[in-house]
Amino acid sequence: MHTAQPDAIALLDPPLEVGERVSVRVIDKGQRTEVLGFVTALDAASLTLVDRRGATHVLGRAVVDAARRVGVATGRNPAATPRALLDTLARRAGAEGEVWLARISALLEGQTPPASVPAQGEVAVFDGVPARVEGEWVTLSGGQEATWVAAAWWATRMGARSIQVRTSDADTTAALAASGFIRMTD
Repeated sequence: MHTAQPDAIALLDPPLEVGERVSVRVIDKGQRTEVLGFVTALDAASLTLVDRRGATHVLGRAVVDAARRVGVATGRNPAATPRALLDTLARRAGAEGEVWLARISALLEGQTPPASVPAQGEVAVFDGVPARVEGEWVTLSGGQEATWVAAAWWATRMGARSIQVRTSDADTTAALAASGFIRMTD
C-alpha cells in the first residue's frame, strides 16, 4: 500500500510566505536536487523560487521532499575588508563621506522580508537613494534606516552579505550608529 507523502511546504510552521528564503529538496524522476532561493510565488500546487543568480525555479509542491527556512547569509566580517576595496566600490557607486559598515544579516535580523524587491541588476533606487550591488557588497550614499533595509533585502537576493553607507551628515551618522553600523576609520 502506498501512502501519499505529506506536503513539505505545508509542514512549515508558521506557514511559508512570499519573500522568505528557503532551501528545498526536490525529488523528480528519481533525481534529488537542492534549490536555495527566495519565494516569489506560492499556491496550493507550486512554489516559485529565485536563486542568487536570478534563475527562476517553478516547482510542483508534489516533488518537494523537504523544506526549511534559511536566514540571510552571514558573510565575512565587513570591518576586515581592505579600505582600498571599499573605496573602489564607493567610487563606482558615486558615494562619498565617512565609511559605515554592517553585515546584512545583522541589519535584517528580526525584519519581515518583503514580498517583492526591485528586479535584479547592478543598481536600484530606494527612497531616492541609488544602491549599487557588486559581489558581496551593496553601497549607498546616505539615506535612512528604511532605505538601508530595503536595499539590503534587494541586494541579498543577489548574494550580497555586507552593506556600506557613505555619508558626512551628522544626523545620518547618528542613525547609522543606532542601526548597528560601525564606522571604519583610516
